[in-house]
Amino acid sequence: MKKYLKYIVGILFYLLIDSFVSIVFTKLNIDYNNLSLLKKNILLIFLGIFKISCFIFIFYKELKTDYKIYKKEKGNYFYNYFHLYVLGVVLMGITNSIISKYTNIKISENEETIRHLIKTMPIYISFSTIIYAPFVEELIYRKCFRGLISNKYLFIILSGSVFGLMHVISGNQNINDILMGIPYIIIGLDFAYIYYKTNNIFATMQFHFLHNLLLFMIQIIL
Repeated sequence: MKKYLKYIVGILFYLLIDSFVSIVFTKLNIDYNNLSLLKKNILLIFLGIFKISCFIFIFYKELKTDYKIYKKEKGNYFYNYFHLYVLGVVLMGITNSIISKYTNIKISENEETIRHLIKTMPIYISFSTIIYAPFVEELIYRKCFRGLISNKYLFIILSGSVFGLMHVISGNQNINDILMGIPYIIIGLDFAYIYYKTNNIFATMQFHFLHNLLLFMIQIIL
């Protein structure tokens, strides 16, 4: 049980920290909605850095070990698994096109939110998309899930599926909204498989970072 504790703590922290912050704001009579955009940017970036710092503290030893190996092997990781990442992106695009064709939804709610935040809070969303998400999401959906699930296939399926669904679940979904999670599930399965093969969290972080950076640049251009 002890070896699973930090992974459970990591997941619980990830799931509950925003609710805890909301409670603190209420106790301090801070109304987030009434803050200026500048203050919202600063506050959200600060909270993001705080969360990253907490995860570094929780997984410090493993991160340190993985990074030492990553510095020596990063070229090999990229060369050996870039084609898998590209395959994941292609399949993601195909499924997204098919779902859009047969439903009334052209983009997911997650993508709509990102597009809105690019216009209203560009500093925060660039930090969240390019830095925060690749680091924290890979720790949760890959390292924590792998730490708790020893079976290869179960790990890959659950890691990818939960990762994908968490990108589309909010409050009032219908089946079409859930279907938009399939492209995210595909890239999640892709990252999970790469983590299984490399057993190095920085290997998947680099592809997640690349993926989010490219999509963010496309969103800005469009």
